[in-house]
Amino acid sequence: MKPPVIAIWLFVFGCVGAIPASNMVVEKPETDDIFSSVSKMEALVSQENAIVNMLDSFLIDAKQRISIIQNYVTTYRQVMSGDLSSSKLVANPVDAYHLLKRLTIDWDVVERVLEAESNSSRNALNHVLVLRETSVFPNSEDLHGAAIALVRLQDTYQLNVTDLADGHYNGVDHSKGQVFQSRRDLSGRDCLFMAQHAFADGYYDTALQWAEAALGQFARKGDNYGSELETFRNEVKHFVEFASRVHDDVLERQGPRGVNWQTNSHPVDRQFRSGTSEKYDSLAEQQFTPKLYQHQSEDEENEHYERLCRGEKLRSANIEAGLRCRLVTRGHPALLLQPIKVEEQSLDPMIVVLHDLITERQTEILRQLGEPKLATSLHRGGEGKFVRSMIRTSKNAWLQEHENASLPAIRHRMELATGLIYGPETASEYFQIANYGIGGLYKTHTDNVIHPDVRPEDQDPWNLYVGDRIATLMVYLSDVEAGGATVFPRAGVTCWPRKGSAAFWWNLYKSGEPDLTTRHGACPVLHGSKWVSNKWIRQYDQMFVAKCGLHPLEKYDSLLM
Repeated sequence: MKPPVIAIWLFVFGCVGAIPASNMVVEKPETDDIFSSVSKMEALVSQENAIVNMLDSFLIDAKQRISIIQNYVTTYRQVMSGDLSSSKLVANPVDAYHLLKRLTIDWDVVERVLEAESNSSRNALNHVLVLRETSVFPNSEDLHGAAIALVRLQDTYQLNVTDLADGHYNGVDHSKGQVFQSRRDLSGRDCLFMAQHAFADGYYDTALQWAEAALGQFARKGDNYGSELETFRNEVKHFVEFASRVHDDVLERQGPRGVNWQTNSHPVDRQFRSGTSEKYDSLAEQQFTPKLYQHQSEDEENEHYERLCRGEKLRSANIEAGLRCRLVTRGHPALLLQPIKVEEQSLDPMIVVLHDLITERQTEILRQLGEPKLATSLHRGGEGKFVRSMIRTSKNAWLQEHENASLPAIRHRMELATGLIYGPETASEYFQIANYGIGGLYKTHTDNVIHPDVRPEDQDPWNLYVGDRIATLMVYLSDVEAGGATVFPRAGVTCWPRKGSAAFWWNLYKSGEPDLTTRHGACPVLHGSKWVSNKWIRQYDQMFVAKCGLHPLEKYDSLLM
């Protein structure tokens, strides 16, 4: 989300610092981000451990050196206690001797200690600087990305902000009764940081919630802020006043929800709502009605997406009653003893989950091969170029079959399961491995890469040669403790990750035109790490197994038998 008025950015620049005016970067960054992959975040844990161990050793040595300096200072204070003039001190030959000894032998020791302390501090600093230069290390963009991810998680899953600030929250669907607890809570400063990011991204209602949480943390733990407490409080109050005015202005002019903003259904300022209470009451009373199997506006699609992510049921009981589970052997000898376990998720469009498609060992192989190659995921932008943005927060890698002896066997299992041809490089793409980071998601999109509204001469020649992505097979390489579902807003379908299982769907009509009812998205990962492997099947090599239809809107209605 982005705010609708430019003045908002001027305020946020002052509060947050350098936040990019656009969340989209056309070229791949020189330094890859970290927050978009849990795998990369895990590497930071061992790095921080190494830094802390080095600092611990530094502190032990520093304490010994400080004790020597402290002893010198203490000895001086003891000698100079009371009203003692310099003449009286040097009048006594023993005292005069000690004065000379302190400024010669003792001071030489102190000098060496100070020099050692300086060298030790410099070495410790250089060690950290080298580590930052030679390894993956977070920067301010990672922190901003993590803040936006937390804001989106709270908004998507409707988490209680006060609870989240205290470090605990509930799961969704199968983990709804589970409470996740962090090791540390968020300070009032952290909550204000979240509020500023929510505001900058157009979440005006959420921004006010985080600001209130900041005041709550200041009230409960004010002693931790000392003399700066009142300054922090005033900063939050200033933010709340400004954010409230913007919130009410956007609500009045644009309504409570849009593609780039969202507000509460009532204004914050009570005087503002006087005289127009009926208008705001009607907004609050509007009921959500699912809009399936038809065109959805971007705002409608996003609401369906979020509701499905939370595990809400949008389809009628009659539709779900027609779905079946079955074992598929297709008469193939390899499947007689190990049939494909098919669970129908939707009949139109055809979306199925293939349970236990690959083994646990095979999931580990795919992860291990992909992890060293992970790079920030791109998506197709407005001009057809692949770009990086907060629309897709994950990292991915590509694997070719020759890289490991297990990959041809995995590909063969996929062929048996779907009845499609994966073998030549023109028949399917390489294995794509993806890992999602903090609040990792991929907003609603289609998988087809040939767009009817783009002229042939502007299309990728390779795509025209091999055909569009006729189908998608997405294998889950990990269980996810909470969140991380794959949802289809127009079909009302939610597929929850289960290690070794896969989701399969057709992207095209039999005519080759894209089926927009298969628009889908990856929900934010609320807790845990999500790994998937995508296999996109190309159209033209399937001409004898997935034949064209007689009607332009005729669909593939099952796995190929």
